[in-house]
Amino acid sequence: MSASVEGATVAPTADEVRSTYGLDLTTAEVLRHALRFVSLQMQLKINTAALSPLLNEVNDFGIGLLGPRDPDRDLDFDAIAMATAAPGHYVINQFYARMAIEHFGVENFRPGDVIVYNDPYRGGSHVNDVGALMPIFDGDALMGFAVSITHWLDIGGPVPGGLGAGLQRDMYSEGIKITPRRLYREGELVAETLELFTEQTRIPDLSVNDLQVIRAALQLGADMVGHYVRRYGADVYRSAAQYTVDYSERLVRSALTRIPDGVYEAQDHLDNDAEGNPMLLRCTVRKHADRIEVDYSGTCRSEWFGYAAQWSDTVCAAHLGVAAILDQTGITPNAGGYRPIDVVVPPGSCLHALPPMSTNAGHTMLLTKALNLVKQALSQADPELAVGENYDDVSVIGFAGLDDRGPAPVPFVAMRPFSGPYGGTRRGDGCAFTLVEGGNCVEPSIELDEIAYPVLILEREFVADTAGPGENRGGPANRVLLSPQVDVESLYQVDQCRFPTKGVIGGGAGALGSITVHRAAVEEWAAGRELADPEVVAGIADAATGRPVASEDVPGAEFRLSKRAGVPFGAGDVIAVQLPGGGGYGAPSRRSDEAVRRDLRDGIYTTETRARGAVSGAEGE
Repeated sequence: MSASVEGATVAPTADEVRSTYGLDLTTAEVLRHALRFVSLQMQLKINTAALSPLLNEVNDFGIGLLGPRDPDRDLDFDAIAMATAAPGHYVINQFYARMAIEHFGVENFRPGDVIVYNDPYRGGSHVNDVGALMPIFDGDALMGFAVSITHWLDIGGPVPGGLGAGLQRDMYSEGIKITPRRLYREGELVAETLELFTEQTRIPDLSVNDLQVIRAALQLGADMVGHYVRRYGADVYRSAAQYTVDYSERLVRSALTRIPDGVYEAQDHLDNDAEGNPMLLRCTVRKHADRIEVDYSGTCRSEWFGYAAQWSDTVCAAHLGVAAILDQTGITPNAGGYRPIDVVVPPGSCLHALPPMSTNAGHTMLLTKALNLVKQALSQADPELAVGENYDDVSVIGFAGLDDRGPAPVPFVAMRPFSGPYGGTRRGDGCAFTLVEGGNCVEPSIELDEIAYPVLILEREFVADTAGPGENRGGPANRVLLSPQVDVESLYQVDQCRFPTKGVIGGGAGALGSITVHRAAVEEWAAGRELADPEVVAGIADAATGRPVASEDVPGAEFRLSKRAGVPFGAGDVIAVQLPGGGGYGAPSRRSDEAVRRDLRDGIYTTETRARGAVSGAEGE
């Protein structure tokens, strides 16, 4: 029954629960777990019925429950339960929904209403993340809301897929932006709102289906909560919501006491802004007792053309960065876990954009950077907490064009996020293939993608001599070869193509990432012939030839932007996307002989010399 953090029991006793919440411990625990179960059922509804691969496969959404507004119980539409899809939406969901509720007016909700919205400057992230909420009533009493954020494959605007780094100068060029309004009014579909999606996006068939799926998932959550309210009573439900939030807060505070007090600093760079200049990000973490402050002061200013993020993204990143370091035994995501963590984000910085900055592309790249900065800072607090840097971006490539495989050409938008390697830790080597913490998603099925879109996935492999060496090495880079079968417009985002991932406690850096292309080479590849040297699309290239080079220090080298949109590729081009390697933990000389032999056997390194540290440059900080 009790939860533990590193072996210490911190859950409240039965007497404490009775005196504080007026509940018996069994009822409190049944309802705490029931709320999480409801959110998971809501997630399953979207997984099984949505048409967009970002929802039915990738899990790029967040869904859950907000509790009631009850000042006596210190509740104010708090997130009381979230499912297990993209954690980047956990914290944002509460901000996003609360601001939509206040904009719409609490007094204006009726049973069966569904409100949709996607304005990033009202607590959201970017316009592709569409928020939705449904009020939960018990008679005339508002018991909270069922809420969701779902990433839409296309939201209109000039850039198919939406992530227009380098093209979308400001928020007016991002796509349709919807202030909170009814999609359903007392259970009836509002056609005018539906038409915003069907008339302004490139994939209206998906939109019609998925809007109704979202409504069904919210209705499921509202119905299940209604069942528990009727069974236990409204007062018991309110007390259980308070208990659930306080429970997570108590566990997080206990876990924080196990991090040494102190002030810890870290900094990193995003590869480029629109003009190719590196973007500096800084983070100071101040830890005292059972509280922690994450301060991003000193980070560079926000940039036009999509190189900026919302404050809500950055607050979310700070919370997830702390959570990634904590021993999280028994801690479930809700508003209670947010309470002990304070976040400072200077307005006007690239982590707190002000209107009219575009944030559609910056949402993914900067949220991930801000999250990893917290991990880098806290890595200094204790060797047990240290972790080598991961591939540090929601790496993605997207294609848009006309699919001519059927009787008539039809527009398509395909988006493929990439999983990649993590850094080494005290406990072991970094994993080789997982999406970043803010995503926690999965890559879409290759087979289904090739059926749905005229894009082939030719190869996927781990790349030797790319893992940051260490006592516990980072994960190796992976490389994917893709080939569009029609002419396409592309967008892509990959980081660490200019600055390698950092090792910790003497661990080595991982290898750089890149995107390269062999023009019109798919037939050569299919015939098994060796392809000529590729042209660098993103990464470090010889300025005269476009061929890859190892470093910007090489005479004649130039850096080609690793975040761009509107880039054309031709039918039959072979595009290679290689993610960076993960950073190592501990001095490579301390790696065991057995581990080195295993690395050589598995093809992680090609020689013992490389496994011992001569692989990817200087050791990490």
